[in-house]
Amino acid sequence: MFKFDFDIQDVEDGIDEAFNITRNKTEENKNESLQALQLPKPESFAELPIADLLDALPSLISYSPLSVPVSSPRKSVTLLRRDLFDARFQLISEGAGDAVEAEDVLNSSTKKTALGFLENPSDLVPGVYEGGLKTWECSLDLVEYLDNVQYQSNYSFAGKKILELGCGTGIPSAFIVHELFSSQSIISDHQDCPQTVIHLQDYNASVIQLVTLPNLLLAWYASSESTDFRNTLEGDIPSTTESGELPITPELKSTFLEALDKLRISIRFFSGSWNSFDPSSIIPSTSNSKQPHYNLLLTSETIYRLDSLPTLVALMQKSCVGSVTPNCELEDSTLKLQINDSSNVAPSRQSMCMIAAKVLYFGVGGGIPDFLKAVKKVGGQVETVLEKKVGVGRQILSVQWR
Repeated sequence: MFKFDFDIQDVEDGIDEAFNITRNKTEENKNESLQALQLPKPESFAELPIADLLDALPSLISYSPLSVPVSSPRKSVTLLRRDLFDARFQLISEGAGDAVEAEDVLNSSTKKTALGFLENPSDLVPGVYEGGLKTWECSLDLVEYLDNVQYQSNYSFAGKKILELGCGTGIPSAFIVHELFSSQSIISDHQDCPQTVIHLQDYNASVIQLVTLPNLLLAWYASSESTDFRNTLEGDIPSTTESGELPITPELKSTFLEALDKLRISIRFFSGSWNSFDPSSIIPSTSNSKQPHYNLLLTSETIYRLDSLPTLVALMQKSCVGSVTPNCELEDSTLKLQINDSSNVAPSRQSMCMIAAKVLYFGVGGGIPDFLKAVKKVGGQVETVLEKKVGVGRQILSVQWR
């Protein structure tokens, strides 16, 4: 009789050994995959001095007008914005193929270069590039809302402490700078005005260098405050309402800085992740426990990542420490605004925290519902003050912290 000459125990041992080998290889592959998916180390907090940012600009920048529809009688607000192709040209001329001047946009965890992000500014790479080169719709919604609050409630940005988180192109802050430099009352009474503080933060230092600072510089150039400087220019004077090219001369930079000093406006720029941003180290609290670090906090298109929501919410709350709750004496009235048939409320309180966002970020997972949960988890109250229902739904939320 034919007989297979093997022992059952040997087979079982062989199977166990095979499974062990397979299991070990599977675990090794899993660990390798997890390592490959690990996000790079977050960028640490750093301040970027405005003088250094100005000196990093090329000798000439090109720009185009950005028209923002508003509901106030002026119907629209026109801001100047640096052209992305001009920023791209700057990187090319500085050898950006090796990311010489764009190391904050590019790091070793990705093969995309700074030029790649400029050519595809809406691409998002967590921990590498967060979309700051693109002007997103919600930042324009913030401009619309701020313009209406300013018009209907006589709200003034002068003397306020303002923070824009995840500023990117900095359009809301550019609007505020333009308004400050265009206010005749501020210009004439600047010696009696308290200092206005404007802080801008973005994850990528290169975003601040390439677009944020240039846009704030252009906001000053397009304002009435720069009229005397423009009158000193020879030849064709760069337009304040149409596309053009602005020579970045030593005279322009010094005049801009002098204008900030004259009107008591302090602008500071910060890069790095939110978890390393400490507002108390930048604006220490006063002896008044009700006094917030910032009077006005702005952010747009920053709530799309679920994993970063707790950090963002904690930073917002910390930045608005001391803001008045509904039970406090300053919560005595509200201003009702009507924008696009939506009911909007601008509370009368020491600190305004405004978030502009899409209702849902398709393909990413975040959105307003998750943000609301994160805020309510720490005791915050949220109110919708502006809503856009055309296309992808967008809202501006007002958050009040306890």
